[in-house]
Amino acid sequence: MSEYAVSVICVTYNQQDYIRQALDSILRQKTSFDYEVIVRDDASTDETSRIAQEYQTRHQGKVRTVINPENLFSKGEDFFKDTVENIATGKYIALCEGDDYWIDDNKLQLQYEALEKHPECDMCACQAVMVSEDGKHELGNIRPAKENRILSIEEVIMGGGMYLATNSLFFRKSMYDNMMEFEKIRSLDYVYQMKGALRGGIVYIDKPMAAYRRYSKGSQTVALTGENSVMSKQCEQEKEILRILDRETDGKYHDVITERINDYQISYYDQLMGNKDEIIKLLHNTDGNIYIWGLGLRGRDLEKFCNDINIYIAGAADIKDENVGGTTELGNIIISSSETMKNAEVILASVEGAYNYLLSTNFGGQIINMFKYMPRS
Repeated sequence: MSEYAVSVICVTYNQQDYIRQALDSILRQKTSFDYEVIVRDDASTDETSRIAQEYQTRHQGKVRTVINPENLFSKGEDFFKDTVENIATGKYIALCEGDDYWIDDNKLQLQYEALEKHPECDMCACQAVMVSEDGKHELGNIRPAKENRILSIEEVIMGGGMYLATNSLFFRKSMYDNMMEFEKIRSLDYVYQMKGALRGGIVYIDKPMAAYRRYSKGSQTVALTGENSVMSKQCEQEKEILRILDRETDGKYHDVITERINDYQISYYDQLMGNKDEIIKLLHNTDGNIYIWGLGLRGRDLEKFCNDINIYIAGAADIKDENVGGTTELGNIIISSSETMKNAEVILASVEGAYNYLLSTNFGGQIINMFKYMPRS
């Protein structure tokens, strides 16, 4: 088997609506080197694996499809590590999950050149654009810096899993030569980023070259926003990961790790309560029907906060338009996004992405970005 300069790993599960856009964006890359595309499908029950095999047939020698005989994610098995170590042949690894895509045809070339220029670093990342599930609306940017520079391990630790977009990551395969204990707890974006930053920081290119799709069907983001217990379990795992990292690095980053662990103790509700007087003054001076945009964990905390400070909420909505006509846990009616646009005079956006999305619409009322009161996320 011939070796490639870069192996692009595309992990998929039930992403038939998105996989073509992902693979097309990968195959459009303009490079001075050869690269391969490995689609690792986790036993999809829709047409995802068939579509991937179609691309394999069309691009013989370029695209390879590996289909898990059963769903390994549900069993907690790290098949991504197996793909890197035992299937990929490239000197470098690039990531693009099946529901995301790239928006710059020079992404691979620029990241390859960046790591060739910085042998002291193991990972490169770029700015990413967050888009709606249908890809029609930009919801914001994942942009940790406003210039090209090296991101330190301390910045990555404090940034959490959403500090960088997964499909912006590009790293040396040799990064997996020596697995550390903190990596073995769970395969998470946050873990990849911290490992990638440990040796010399992460080379960051401040250019939007990747599109990260929010709330796509079957994504982990949707699973986490729908279940408090799942989110709580992940938070506990991340804290344990950080504690082990602290031990493995002999306390070198103890202060920043401690600060990050402490952040998990501060709920969004508590952060809002910490700004209660300012928010009460703002909302009591607001005229018209108030709606909440966001039905995830942050939306629930925002709803509870409004309830506890006696702010009347006319309804709740979000871009997914699920459970319309039903009620939230606190009894507020769930309205469709289109009806909210018609009826609301004020919308409280529970997260930055929702705020940016609402700004891109023709909504004529007032939009309040509540995420500014919840900076420790």
